[in-house]
Amino acid sequence: MWYEKKMGLSSKNYFVKDLIIDDEYGIIDSTASIQDAAKKMKELGVPDLVVMENKTENILGVIADFDIIQNIVAEGIDSKTANVTSAMYKIQPVSLDTPVTEAFTRMQGLNVNIVPVVSDNKLIGVCTIQDCWSFIPDADVDEVGLIPVTNTKNAEFWFASTSSILAFVLGIILPLIGVYGFFMGNQAELLSFFGMAEIRGGVITFGLFETRGTDFLVPFLDLVARNGVIWVFIVICSFLILVFGILALFSIIYASFSDARNIRTGMITRSVIPHLLVFFLVLEWILFGIAFSFPPANVFIDGLGLTMSIISMLLFLGAIYRDYIFRQKGSAESLISEVKN
Repeated sequence: MWYEKKMGLSSKNYFVKDLIIDDEYGIIDSTASIQDAAKKMKELGVPDLVVMENKTENILGVIADFDIIQNIVAEGIDSKTANVTSAMYKIQPVSLDTPVTEAFTRMQGLNVNIVPVVSDNKLIGVCTIQDCWSFIPDADVDEVGLIPVTNTKNAEFWFASTSSILAFVLGIILPLIGVYGFFMGNQAELLSFFGMAEIRGGVITFGLFETRGTDFLVPFLDLVARNGVIWVFIVICSFLILVFGILALFSIIYASFSDARNIRTGMITRSVIPHLLVFFLVLEWILFGIAFSFPPANVFIDGLGLTMSIISMLLFLGAIYRDYIFRQKGSAESLISEVKN
């Protein structure tokens, strides 16, 4: 049973009574002030208090420290006179027989951390959204994917995290610091391109924002006046690659971590931002090709840079479509049996 609960592998539905109900909770009367609530939170060492109707056992809601900060302190309201009911959130209590999925959805819908638990209409404790994470059942075994693993969600999280970090370094950081670039050329053969009367020999590399060589550094913006507005678009695209690279890195890691915790994330975080990064990487190569064609320049593709860029894009795409890489190894029942043994 413990393995099923911990790993979320059984199709069995779990109920609030299967959780460890936190009975070390705090309550506060509905007539109390916000300051009273803050003092009680500090005294008990808890971030939430259940608000009870004055002189009754009726549960009105829950007040959290975040509610006090957001709704009272940030608004400049006097905490000594404001009532706890003005900052609490209303959430319908759950019973011991309430499905864990329902309790989880109820808290997730309000973006709150706890829900009161009642028995015979009396408060007996609270359960947190964290308590519910490992009890959300997987009704269907993940059969989509190429590589069989014991726990698909954990495998997808580590694969997505590792792939996105590696892709960010290979496709963005290294070209940014000039380890390799998009195109290369010989300094002596690019006198007219740079508009310089004297230029040393040696190989130069066109990176993310500038051209580098031995004792040679020219920002792309310096090429605009002589070689056209295309270099403005290259700079803009490079900036977008850097920004969306950072956003995509955190988006992929956050989305895969949320999947492992059964937390829903939006399409923008899961797919749009990472796909835009891949689009801007492809666009950068196209813009460089246009820039060196009109007028023609004596340059050639940096083979290492192209290889690393392709690997980076493939790693990002792999992280995006991680669901199609791993599949559940055997059935849930057989997996539980293996873990027990």
